[in-house]
Amino acid sequence: MSPAREIFDYLYIRSAGLARCDVVIGFGHFDMRIPRVCGALFQRGLAGRVILTGGVGSGTADLGEPEAHAFLKELRRACPEIPGDAVFVEGESTNTSENILFTSRGLTGAWPDFNFASGIRSAILVASPYRQRRVLLTCRKLIPQVACQCAPPETTFEEEVRIFAEKGQDFDALLGGEIDRIIRYGEEGYIERETVPPGIARARGLLAQDD
Repeated sequence: MSPAREIFDYLYIRSAGLARCDVVIGFGHFDMRIPRVCGALFQRGLAGRVILTGGVGSGTADLGEPEAHAFLKELRRACPEIPGDAVFVEGESTNTSENILFTSRGLTGAWPDFNFASGIRSAILVASPYRQRRVLLTCRKLIPQVACQCAPPETTFEEEVRIFAEKGQDFDALLGGEIDRIIRYGEEGYIERETVPPGIARARGLLAQDD
């Protein structure tokens, strides 16, 4: 197995047998599979509300607008039957911590009885596959009272390489950087600290040699 594939398999986590949650949260990116997954989960009855969060950041690519705004358009196109009052949109955040912090602030005003302080006790997290582990660790740090499950888009390593290549991005470099962030952000207290397995640390070192 290549170092890049080994790292991807570690980062790409999916919860088996999803249970119904209070809300599904789509984390911003250029990947329009994310809002489609959020809509499908809502339609399956696995969540009663949808949160879309993301402004313009490193994952926006060529969207030309805040990620959450693009997500909302795709959600309405793919799942027009979802009521507008069941969807909350946060379009100012530029990183994963801000996704949670800005959403928390906005929810307090928009849904006084349904926010991370009151009403939301469980969530399904939908993020770009290679970012899913860090999104989970961020939520565990910032909203530990919310039980989280993970439901990134179903994919393969080869498919992700192709998707990012179409945007002119080096997927191997992104994978290596993600491991660096999990280590550094955990040490700095931005996410729940997690010890990266020795095999993954070794794979990261091999990727760095190829840079």
